[in-house]
Amino acid sequence: MNEEQLTTLAAITGAISLGVGVILMLLMVTFFFRKTEEVERRIATPGKYLDDMRIVWGNGPIGRWMRVSYVYVFLVFRNLPRIGTRIESRMGDENEAIPLSLKLWVVVPFTVYAILMFLFFFSGWYLGAFD
Repeated sequence: MNEEQLTTLAAITGAISLGVGVILMLLMVTFFFRKTEEVERRIATPGKYLDDMRIVWGNGPIGRWMRVSYVYVFLVFRNLPRIGTRIESRMGDENEAIPLSLKLWVVVPFTVYAILMFLFFFSGWYLGAFD
C-alpha cells in the first residue's frame, strides 16, 4: 500500500470508528442501561463506592455514562492480580452470583467502545491531527 491509500484508510477508519462509537455510547446509556442497573443493583452494597456514586451521578445522560463506566471498572479490574481485591472491597461486593450473560451486557459494549475510540485517536494521530 502506498501513502495515499494508507491516509485514505486511516480517514475512513477514524470516521467509522467515531460514528459507531457514538452510536454504541448512546445505546449503552439508553437501551442497555437496564442491564447495567441490574448489575449495579447486585454489586452496589450500602456504604461502598458504587452505592454512593449511584446517588451522586443520578440518572441523567452523563450520570448514566459514569455509572456504566464504574460498573465496567468493577467487573474488569477486580480480576487484576494485586490490586483487584482492593478495588473490589472499596467499590462493592458480588454477594450473589451474577450470570455471565448479564455481565457481558456491560463488558462487551464498553470494551468495543474503548477499542473504537482508540482507533479513532490512532487514525487522527496518523493523519497528523495532533501536530
